Parts: sequence; C-alpha cells; structure tokens
Amino acid sequence: MAPVKASTGGPYGWLTPYIATIAAQNDGVAARVLMLRRDELHFIALCLALMGETRDDADHLGVFARGLGVLTRKALMANAADLGGVRIVPALAKLPAHFAGGVWRPASYLRLAALMNDPASRKTLTHMPRITRRDVLTLGRLPEAYRTQGVVKLVKRPQQLSVVLFAIELVRRVRTDLTDRQIKTSLDNAKPGYIRSWVMKHYEQAPFPPAPTGALVIGGVDALRPLTCYADLARAAREFDNCIRTYLWSVLKGEAYFYRYAPQAGGKGVAIVELKPAPAIGWVVHEALGPSNDPIRGTDRAAIVAAFRSAGIGAAPQASNPNAWFDLD
Repeated sequence: MAPVKASTGGPYGWLTPYIATIAAQNDGVAARVLMLRRDELHFIALCLALMGETRDDADHLGVFARGLGVLTRKALMANAADLGGVRIVPALAKLPAHFAGGVWRPASYLRLAALMNDPASRKTLTHMPRITRRDVLTLGRLPEAYRTQGVVKLVKRPQQLSVVLFAIELVRRVRTDLTDRQIKTSLDNAKPGYIRSWVMKHYEQAPFPPAPTGALVIGGVDALRPLTCYADLARAAREFDNCIRTYLWSVLKGEAYFYRYAPQAGGKGVAIVELKPAPAIGWVVHEALGPSNDPIRGTDRAAIVAAFRSAGIGAAPQASNPNAWFDLD
C-alpha cells in the first residue's frame, strides 16, 4: 500500500491525514471522525509518535486502525512501541485522559514516554489531574530530584523555567548542609513569583565558613565570640543598631568575619569586631565599633587587639577607626 502522506493542515493538524486513513479502515472512527474526544485524539497521536517512521507505512497503520475499539489501549500502545523500538511503561496508557490542549507534536509525546521511565517523573505525572505540553517540557529540563508537581507549578510561563533552574543551582551550591530531597521539599512549598525570596531564605540559612578562631578569653570570660550564622548577624544588628546583617554576602564569600565583644560574662555587648583577610598575611582586625557604630574606649580596643594577637591574628593600623587609612578593600 502507498505510504501515508504527512500534512500539518486539517482539523487535527499533523494528525489529520492519519485520522483519515484510520477512518477508512475503522467504521467506529469514521462514524464520528469530526467528533473524536480529546483523550482519543491524544491517545492516537501518542501511539503514532511511539511508532516512529513506521506510522507512515500504511500496512502498519492499518493494523493499528483496525485494533482501535477492539484491543485495549495498553495492548495498542505496546504494539506501537514495539514498532518504533520505544520502551514504555504500562501506566502511560492511562495518561491521555489527562492531556490538555490540542494534539501535541510527536516529539512531546516521546519526551513524555521517556519521562515515564524515570520513577520520580512517573509518580508526578500519574498524579497530575491535568498535563500540558509545557509540563512535559518543564519536567524534562528539571533535575531528576526536582520533578514534582510543586516545582512544576512554579513555572507559569516559559521564561520562568530558567529562573527556577538557576535558583535550584544556587541553593544546591549554597546549602551544602542539605540533601537534594530536603531542598526539593522546601521548593515544593515556595510560592510562584517568589523564587527570589526562596533563594534569599536559603542564603540566610547557609552555613558560614569556619571562623578564624573560636571564642577568645579575656579576664577569664569568653569575651570575643564569632558570629557563626545569619541569625547571629541579625541579633547583633538589633543589639548594636547597625547594618551588620547586610554583610552576609561578605562572610559567605570569605571576605569578612565578625565577633561580638562583651567583657562581662552575660553582659551587654560593647563592640562588633570585623576581621578581614589581608593578602599573603591572613586574617587581621579591621574595625571594632560600638552601638550605632560609635568609637569604643581605648582600653577595650587594646584588649581586643591583644586577644586576637594571642590567637595569631594581627591588627590593621587604626583598627577601631571606621575610616582607617589602611583599606583592606
């Protein structure tokens, strides 16, 4: 028999000439050729996509056409996949009832079939009440650990997919203390349009690099304690009425580290001390400022510098001066 002539026109797009051929050999299809249900059209298109080039062989298409309404969808799909050499899972036969929109391109159905071979994707797809072509494209581009309904729902427009992918990569690199499963769970709970807030929250929870020293003792008291997380920076910002919380990036990049100075056990904080790395030298005390960035007493400055020197950390000239001439930046 002559091959089926492909076309992109007609009421069913690229599927139109195949439907015409099928109707010629299947009375059930012929009787309602212009009233086929959406799920029927998607099922036929899916099977033809699975056939690959063999769908253009009229004999193969005829066998498929005569099986419609006689064989189960699972059997029809298995036969189609065998012809095209595509591996499928039985659950794929149930999905066309959930496909949205008009007939997709063959490549989209093949992507879907491939995704169904991934356990995470299969779980997501079989639980989605409505599956769009965009959903299939989104799932295919997401890392395997993030192929969930919650993540897919974050992609409302095509351009948002690159934003979500970039956000995932940022958080994976920053939150070295979390597994992909933990990051995915938090992303499932994120709100569309608020991905930046989700990323910022993870930056604020990111583990800090190791402190240059542990707590330093002055007069028998752990007077100098490193601020080892963003929550510490936020508390210090409230206590000292300064902008230290905005230095999160500097700490994470290893460009600064901060200590709280309180010479009395359980007492009020007297100063925030900033350490910076000096080229070829290592960490040095850069500034030591009191509440509202006011200068501190000379005795406190001397105690701070002496404590750090005992730990092998020197001090830049005029270390307590916020406008120090020795600029480590």
